[in-house]
Amino acid sequence: MNKKLLAALALALPFSASADILGVTAGVYNWSQNFSGDLRSEQTGSDEIDLEDDLNFDDDSANVFFVALEHPIPVLPNIRIGSTGIEVKETGTVSRTFNYEGQTYTQGQQVTSDIDLSHVDATLYYEILDNFVSLDVGLTARKFDGEATISDGQKSASSEIEGTLPLLYANARVSLPFLPGLYASGELHGIGYSGNSLIDTKIGLGYEIMGIVGLELGMRSFVLDLEGDDDEEFNMTVDGAFIGVVVDL
Repeated sequence: MNKKLLAALALALPFSASADILGVTAGVYNWSQNFSGDLRSEQTGSDEIDLEDDLNFDDDSANVFFVALEHPIPVLPNIRIGSTGIEVKETGTVSRTFNYEGQTYTQGQQVTSDIDLSHVDATLYYEILDNFVSLDVGLTARKFDGEATISDGQKSASSEIEGTLPLLYANARVSLPFLPGLYASGELHGIGYSGNSLIDTKIGLGYEIMGIVGLELGMRSFVLDLEGDDDEEFNMTVDGAFIGVVVDL
């Protein structure tokens, strides 16, 4: 952050300490991911494809990043930017013949499948509580720019997974009395409409050192259920444990 900008803010706003002007929280996690679900394209005659049984999806891991910027101006929301990697690529033998996006893949054939649900979040939120219980609520714009692809080396079929979803956002943290610095946390992004839903939850335990660095571990669950026209559907669950570091300045 530019020192001149901070100095200008300090002069413009009547707050007693520069530490009260701007707060920055940043975190990085490693998330162990287990995949399950199924997909079917909008092409007539497409089959429902099981990600585990038909495409041999296995466990994977990915990184998650976020940074949040808080200020003392009540009427303006705080902002948080985040990035989550959800991409799995597997090569295996097809257990049964199926059709996807107009292409037929036969039993015993080797195929490579790639599904990318990585996304970027932009969240505007307000801090409702800030004591031994802290609570943030707001709205998130989550942008996807991926696809689901199946290829046998000779032919390839894919469907796009892209767009921006509005999500409700809530983030809570509770200081635990058993040990100074120990806390429990929970986070939710979610929406549901017309038979479609995305529910992304995270719960964890953390230990904060010197009020600055927190070590966290817990579980995250990402459940996407989409139903489009012409029997198109995409249902996917990604869940597993995470471990990470959060820095609060």
